[in-house]
Amino acid sequence: MFANIFHTEIQQRDSQPLYISENEVKKLLSWPLIFEACEQAIRSVSRSESSENQPSAIQPARQRINMNNDTVAVFSMLGVINNYQLPSVGGSKTFNTIGHKMVTSFPKNEQLEPPLPNILASIFLFDTETGRLRSIVEGTEITTWRTAACSLVATKYLYFNRIDDPTTTSVLTIVGCGVQGRIHAIGMCNTFNISTVHLWNRTKAKATILAAELEGVKSTFLNKNLKIFVHDAVDEWVAESDIIVTATSARTPFLSANILKPNVHINAVGAGINHHSELDGSVYGMSKIYVDSWAGAQSELKTLNYPIEGEVGEVINSVKQTPTQKWTIFQSLGMAVEDAAVAQLIVELYEKGKRTEQTVG
Repeated sequence: MFANIFHTEIQQRDSQPLYISENEVKKLLSWPLIFEACEQAIRSVSRSESSENQPSAIQPARQRINMNNDTVAVFSMLGVINNYQLPSVGGSKTFNTIGHKMVTSFPKNEQLEPPLPNILASIFLFDTETGRLRSIVEGTEITTWRTAACSLVATKYLYFNRIDDPTTTSVLTIVGCGVQGRIHAIGMCNTFNISTVHLWNRTKAKATILAAELEGVKSTFLNKNLKIFVHDAVDEWVAESDIIVTATSARTPFLSANILKPNVHINAVGAGINHHSELDGSVYGMSKIYVDSWAGAQSELKTLNYPIEGEVGEVINSVKQTPTQKWTIFQSLGMAVEDAAVAQLIVELYEKGKRTEQTVG
């Protein structure tokens, strides 16, 4: 058995790069595992008081090339993450990963027959000893899930770690029920004790479709008695929300401070025109703002005229204390090392599955 496994590993080193399709990725993704990978990635870019078991990262700013009168864009995200662990799949094994994600944005894809996602991604992983291309992982689903998983990590450390009873139920609001609104709703309900979900979308039918989907799978959620509501206006329900996810392309703010309850946490995910067009200045002015990386913020939040408190990883690494501020914002930008860590996770799960098949066979 061990000889067969060793022989297989030798063959993989001498063969073409491993290719993992979106269908395979979908089979392997799960919330606890992707939370673990994203938590490690978020820690890796931040300072730590101890070097023991501390991951580290190197990543340049995201690069963008516009094509065809700015209607089509290509993004390049390169990152190296070292000395990190994925305990659920690797035990105490330490991983080092070189990853490069290429993202394409073609707005007309949804008009094709059959339609394609407007945004497509591929992640390339390289051998850290030889530099050889080791794996190609289709990354569209990974990008979707890891964006939500990073919000889950931020919500845990910025919200649940500051309330008196982290096991208490919480009210969740999703503003924007597209791809990211949907996956955030599912991820939040799988990970936290959410009692109620409020949904709003500019086109109400999309919120109604999401509500039906959540009803159909709520038996898999942490709280099986989840209540789900669809609303006609943003301010109908926000005053009772503990956690808010904004996932829209709004060009002007739709959330202001006067409609928010105390002790609320906001995951601002929507891109809009500048990554921060969804929230009014009154919200930013009253909140402590956290990002996934300082470098990303300096590059992509240049027009946010409010002080940033720190990185989420600094809170995880205990360099900064858990916030006690009544309002916190996680300004989500996304990082290459998040994609690299999750792609590494997928490769480990895929190869583990293949080894199991060979052993059984």
